[in-house]
Amino acid sequence: MQGVGLALRDDPGQVWRVGFKPNPWAWSDWKYATDDGRFNGRWDDIRGQFRTVYDGQTLYACLIDVLAKYCLDSVLANALGNIVIDSTDAAEYPPRPAATVSFDWLEPRCASSGELRGAFCDVSASTSIAALWAEFVQVALGAGAADFDAAALKDSGPRDLTRSVASWLYAQTSPVVDGVEFGSRHGDDLRLWAIFERPSTESDTSPLIASPRLHQLTPETPELVEAFNTLGLSWST
Repeated sequence: MQGVGLALRDDPGQVWRVGFKPNPWAWSDWKYATDDGRFNGRWDDIRGQFRTVYDGQTLYACLIDVLAKYCLDSVLANALGNIVIDSTDAAEYPPRPAATVSFDWLEPRCASSGELRGAFCDVSASTSIAALWAEFVQVALGAGAADFDAAALKDSGPRDLTRSVASWLYAQTSPVVDGVEFGSRHGDDLRLWAIFERPSTESDTSPLIASPRLHQLTPETPELVEAFNTLGLSWST
C-alpha cells in the first residue's frame, strides 16, 4: 500500500510487548509524561497530544530493546571505579555491579502477544525517506545530523527529529497512518512498531491489538536467556 510516497505496511500480524501487569498494552498514564508534558520515546508526539505504545516482531526483539540500557558502559564503569565509597555507605547501600539486572525487574512485568492491525509507515524505507526529506532535512540538520536519512532516524540522541516525524505522520488523513514501523538501533533484524493513540480511543488499550495473550516472564524464559546472553547481562539480588 502506498500513499503520499510513504511505504505503508498493512496488518503486520503477530507482535509482542513487554509491559507492566496487569495490562502490558495499556497506554502510559499522562502523569509519567515528564518531558514538558511529553513522553520520551523515540516516536512519541513532539506536541504531547497523543500517546504511543511500542511492540516488536518477537519477544526477543522487545527484550533487547528494553534491556539494552543495562549493558556495561566501559567509560562509566571506569569512572565509577575511581570513586572511593565510604565503607558504612557501601554496607548500607551496596552498589549494583555493572551489566546486572535485579530480580525485582521481573516482578511488575509480563509479556504479551497479539495480532496487530492497521497501516504503519516503514520510516526507513527508501520511498518514505524520500517523501519525508524536504519536510525534515532542516530539522535533522538542526539536531546535529549530517542529513535526513536512516542513520538520523536511528540516532538515540536527537529525539525531537523522530518525534516531529511521528506528529506529522499522525496528522495524515489520506491515508490515515496508525503508527510507525522501524528497525531497532540495536540491530536491523529487530523490527519494532509504535502504535498511535487516536481521540476516538476510549479503551485503556489500542483497538488495533486483537486477541492479546499474557505470558509470564521468568529467568528461564528462553527469549530472556537469549537476550541476557546477547547483551552480556546477569541477574543480581
